[in-house]
Amino acid sequence: MLKTQSFPSVFETNTTELVDVADGLLEGLKVQVDDEQYVVGDLALREGTAPHKGINNAPSDLDYRLLLRAGLLVAQAGGADTPLTLTTGFPYSSYRVHRRSAGNLIEGEQEIEFDGRPFGEGEHSVVGVDIADVEVLPEIEGHVTATREGEIEEDDPFFAVSLGYGTFESVLSLPSGPVQRTATSGHGLRYATSMMAERLREKHYLDMPTEHQIDMAMRRGTVVAGRQRYDLSELRQKVLRIYYNDVVSPALKKAFDDEFGEVLSLEVVPDPAAHVSRGFALHAAGVNGKSPDHAVGLDLGNANTSVTLFDRERA
Repeated sequence: MLKTQSFPSVFETNTTELVDVADGLLEGLKVQVDDEQYVVGDLALREGTAPHKGINNAPSDLDYRLLLRAGLLVAQAGGADTPLTLTTGFPYSSYRVHRRSAGNLIEGEQEIEFDGRPFGEGEHSVVGVDIADVEVLPEIEGHVTATREGEIEEDDPFFAVSLGYGTFESVLSLPSGPVQRTATSGHGLRYATSMMAERLREKHYLDMPTEHQIDMAMRRGTVVAGRQRYDLSELRQKVLRIYYNDVVSPALKKAFDDEFGEVLSLEVVPDPAAHVSRGFALHAAGVNGKSPDHAVGLDLGNANTSVTLFDRERA
């Protein structure tokens, strides 16, 4: 049985003394990188003033290194056995560029420094995580693996389409493997969110909201401006339709010669936000010889970071 824990991929520098403000580590992430402390995820949203997110970061970027350490900390606290076999990924368009540097960054002994006071532990805590094997895949392969080896157990050919915040990915998957020439990457849902933000700024003063705040407003379908709550349902539908017509449809038509008209049926996977990390965990278990206690799937998404382990209590 797989279990996934996720936190928003947002962070902010924070040197404030935060004590007993969270129920546990996942809600109280305060991680140190390069001698600077950052609140991450839910803690950043509660205690930060302008938490922000990066988009499609490289392994050398602060955003990537910070979310990586936070994700490893969550994996360690979740009970993953070391040494870990970890699978992570990048968009199809960039994974070849980053896979080697990401592997070099992640593999080996990692020392993660964090402040445990937000959830009732020590001020300066250090956790060691040993990572024996690292696999870096295109994110769409995680989607395919979860669909074929997870609870859906799909045996037939299918088109995999993954709509992320930073990128949109698709590929034709056959039982024998993906058809590489059909793999494509494009702008993610940020395209629609940015369009919504521009149209809202034309009508309302939004007090300079962060990108994450706009993203959350789009998810909720409402926004507060000038002490009034506005329904965004109609605007959301409009920008999503434009996004599909401008980005998704042209990419699919370019990758697939025939979209098969009414022959195809559409199925949304269970828990879409965790789907890729679940595929990564299944892949990791295969790499280390089906030893699930050591397998971790880590999806460093632009909206959320998801960590998937195998739940030994239910296995």
